[in-house]
Amino acid sequence: MTRIIHPVPLVLAVALAAASAAISLPKFQLFLVGQLAMVVIVTVSMTILMGGAGLLSLASAAFLAVGAYGLLIAMGPLGLPLLPALVVVVACCAALGGVLGVLALRISGFYLAVVTLGFLQVLLTLLKHGGDLTGGGYGLITPLLSFPGVKRLTVAHVSMASVFLAVCVIGVGVALMSSRMGRAWLALRDKEPAARMLGIDVSRMRILVFAFTSGLIGLAGTLHPLLLGVANPGSFSVHLSIFHITLVVVGGMTGSMAGAVTAPALLFFIPEYFSTLGEWRDFFYGGILLAALIFMPNGIAAAVTERFPRLRALSGGVR
Repeated sequence: MTRIIHPVPLVLAVALAAASAAISLPKFQLFLVGQLAMVVIVTVSMTILMGGAGLLSLASAAFLAVGAYGLLIAMGPLGLPLLPALVVVVACCAALGGVLGVLALRISGFYLAVVTLGFLQVLLTLLKHGGDLTGGGYGLITPLLSFPGVKRLTVAHVSMASVFLAVCVIGVGVALMSSRMGRAWLALRDKEPAARMLGIDVSRMRILVFAFTSGLIGLAGTLHPLLLGVANPGSFSVHLSIFHITLVVVGGMTGSMAGAVTAPALLFFIPEYFSTLGEWRDFFYGGILLAALIFMPNGIAAAVTERFPRLRALSGGVR
């Protein structure tokens, strides 16, 4: 009889192995890997929202900002320890995403994008004029942190934690898109009237996907000040949200996690790794983007799964 391996221990084992392997990298590469992990978490979340449920949002940068500023405010004025602050901030991001989902129940497509863009602009204005609470245009500096068993939390520790969380989020994404709820989101994406006829509560599903993905993006946002040492409004502009949408489009609007991992590696990690090339770095980035759109118009995920059909079950979503 074939022994079935439970997916949760397997994902945790892979996450621990990836985090342990990352520590052997030089400092600069380890820092980039930590940033890549943060971008992967956002891309997985946006892939579920856009590719899975078919909802267009420009609010990813907003929830990153809420996660980053929320963590620093929770640890500063509120005096919470790191882990409770993380939990509170992620929960607040999920609740805020649910509220945004309620407000956007009757709109979709371009109009939904405009609403989420307005949400981002309002949030950035509040951050810039938040006084001492948000640091105004200068932002907030991350304090020196400790952790049980670690006297001082360093960038290396945060990078390892980011890799661990990214692998876990990928596993959650694969499991979720293959579950009953994931199939309901896919039905919502493909044909909303048909989904209603099948008895799917479209309003509930839309609120849930907004809340879930917003919480994940907020989790990635909490890693931002821990990795970079600062959170300021300039880091969370609309250009960042557009970049996240670009990653989803290049990865594939199918709800597949394969593209959500590959696209950040191609469009973020490799250009950042070759940042010493100066202007050629942008040329390199543009070349990868054009090549992906020309030769893989349906996204990297669709191209990979068409070439290797057995990977479909491992990547989640529908190709």
